[in-house]
Amino acid sequence: MTQKYVPPRYGENSFSCPTCSAHTQQHWYEIKLFGPNVVEYKAFAGLREVQDDIGETWDSIKENGYFADNLGAVSKCLVCEEVAVWVEGKIVYPLTHLAPLPNLDMPEDVMKIYVEARKVSTLSPTASTALLRLALEKLLPQVGAQKAKIDTMIGDLVSQGLPKEVEKALDSLRVIGNEAVHPGTIDLKDNTDVSIALFKLLNVVVDRMITQKREIDEIYSLIPENKLKGIEDRNNRALKIQKNE
Repeated sequence: MTQKYVPPRYGENSFSCPTCSAHTQQHWYEIKLFGPNVVEYKAFAGLREVQDDIGETWDSIKENGYFADNLGAVSKCLVCEEVAVWVEGKIVYPLTHLAPLPNLDMPEDVMKIYVEARKVSTLSPTASTALLRLALEKLLPQVGAQKAKIDTMIGDLVSQGLPKEVEKALDSLRVIGNEAVHPGTIDLKDNTDVSIALFKLLNVVVDRMITQKREIDEIYSLIPENKLKGIEDRNNRALKIQKNE
């Protein structure tokens, strides 16, 4: 199962830490932005220097309305105590952990693509979306579809009784992923929110089609043999009744 993930957002009191991934409270400090070197020095030197330099708390800065393009900020995770550096409302450090971690039941080849997409999700939402489309293409044959075009594979799974909500998730990944490869009506430029939503969807699909199935099979295997025979007989009777109707 995937852990709760809340994307980091500028000024929010809590979100999933971009360093340790824990969903926890964040302490904020805002600083004047004199250049990239100043931001890096302040962040890596530690927040005490940043706080002393500001001379005000985060609450008073927020209340006084000092959010402006010439201000940078740092947020500090309450769990790992690492910081994130923000410029103009966007994280500039670290760059690799804005999307949720992959479901641990994700097939190895799919996870490899997912991790690559996660690394570039901040730098290029379009690139990460295109990679997630590729990950989906790799995943579908491993959850029961005959290898073909993505649209055809989804249709194959639908014919096998795919739940409607999973179908919606798959088509969302397919359609928006296609826009990243062949630009059309959906603008993905700098649209990190859409990219992160697709990461969540791929995890949901893996959870529904792999994780939950495995967990159910593990529990079902605990049923005694004579009880399993009774279940089989019941199902056979139900099928005969259905055929007669």
